[in-house]
Amino acid sequence: MDLSVIKERIKIIEELERENKKAGELMRSALENDEIFQKVAEEAKAINKKRKELKDSIMTREGNIKLVEDIRENMDEIKTLREILAVELMDFYEKNKTDEIVDSSGEKRKFKFSVKLLPKGAKDESRDTYGRFAPEEKTTG
Repeated sequence: MDLSVIKERIKIIEELERENKKAGELMRSALENDEIFQKVAEEAKAINKKRKELKDSIMTREGNIKLVEDIRENMDEIKTLREILAVELMDFYEKNKTDEIVDSSGEKRKFKFSVKLLPKGAKDESRDTYGRFAPEEKTTG
């Protein structure tokens, strides 16, 4: 793939994003200036506030507090494990040149990579030029 094609595609994407931003601002302005919409939005806000209060009261009942904490802990663990798995799958792909793996139950599973272009000027010091986590430097002491 030619670098000029990639640069042109980035330029087109950024222009479309600018157009969407302008259109979004115009749409927000139209909504803010519509009296009926504003009235309904206020009613919805009041209902959502009441819903949140009811939800919070249910979640703070005895027994539910433990469930909420368990869910939160599990979500943190899942996030960490998925990050580790992503790195392991990338390494597996580099070594084996395949996007399939057999899981613990014997099922073939495909995996895919997702790439995201960082905004202009964004730097991520924890990653190398390929987006992989850079190995920690060993210090002598």
